[in-house]
Amino acid sequence: MKLPIDLQFLRRPFERRTPPGSAPGTASKPEEEVASRIHVLAFGPDDFEETEIDSVEEARDYLGSYDVTWIHIHGLGNTAQLRQLADMFDLHPLVYEDILHPHQRAKAEEYGDYAFIVVRMVEIHPHLDTQQLSMVVGDNFLLSVEEASGHDRLEPVRERLRNRIGRIRQMNSDYLSYALMDSVIDHYFPVVESFGDRLDVLDDPLAAGYTHDIIPQIQKISSDLLTIRRNLLPHREAIRNMMGARFTRYSDNTTVFLRDADDHTSQLLDAIDAYRQICSDMRDFHFALTSQRANEVMKTLTIIATVFIPLSFIAGVYGMNFHYMPELAWPWGYGFAWAVMLSVAGGLMAWFYTRGWFKE
Repeated sequence: MKLPIDLQFLRRPFERRTPPGSAPGTASKPEEEVASRIHVLAFGPDDFEETEIDSVEEARDYLGSYDVTWIHIHGLGNTAQLRQLADMFDLHPLVYEDILHPHQRAKAEEYGDYAFIVVRMVEIHPHLDTQQLSMVVGDNFLLSVEEASGHDRLEPVRERLRNRIGRIRQMNSDYLSYALMDSVIDHYFPVVESFGDRLDVLDDPLAAGYTHDIIPQIQKISSDLLTIRRNLLPHREAIRNMMGARFTRYSDNTTVFLRDADDHTSQLLDAIDAYRQICSDMRDFHFALTSQRANEVMKTLTIIATVFIPLSFIAGVYGMNFHYMPELAWPWGYGFAWAVMLSVAGGLMAWFYTRGWFKE
């Protein structure tokens, strides 16, 4: 039975592209040259328009014409467009720096007329990776900037807007940012649950005594779960910060829904902790099983050695080749020696049996 094994621990390292000691707000060009796409979705209770535009100036036509204008940037390759957007919305240099440097932990901050929110999206394709989604939430607009991702975590929110599902078309930009954050967090559930399925697959061969290549796989699962936990835990801190009295950008109606997102985050963290405990228990079981097998081998070797020590002694005595040894001239000496050795061996085996050494 050969289990698949993948020992490539893919991790995005913590990378600051600005030199140490740079002035706050210093931004550098992303290393990944992924072309930026601008997607605009403007709506109100009775109005809706969705389009892709080529320039930042085209986005100005939508601002103020609808109750909420959602401008989404996919990819960080076009820094000139991002700079124009930063100037158009008068973003703080620290906000612009955090958008361009996608290694931020999840957080929520207020900057005067707008709020800046960072969430991290998780995906496995084929390895675990996280992507940053930055959001700037104003009175009647939402600017979101996403790294190049293989999966669109925000499409369910767009479908709700297109088909007028729920209350999202009647709500403001703060509720839209909550909906995006909630969609990102909800996509953690299938990823976390997939680790539970992988542990179930490993459980049966481990219980059957097959341990080859299992421990590296368990270690990788535990490491991936720890990575997810490190990325998910700041979300709960950010959500609770947004629910606090000092965070004024969100209305009371939206704050009520943030409690649900906080609950989902807590459920995910509990599930991750449970799966990591299962990983630890499986490792302990493996080491206990290995130790038990070693003990069985040592017990067998001990029995063999104990039986042959007296036999070797008897054979050694009569192998000394002294001339005057009475038993050497005795006609029954050879048979008597064999009888003594067999009796000693049989007696020892019987004693071991009474001690339970031959029982499982």
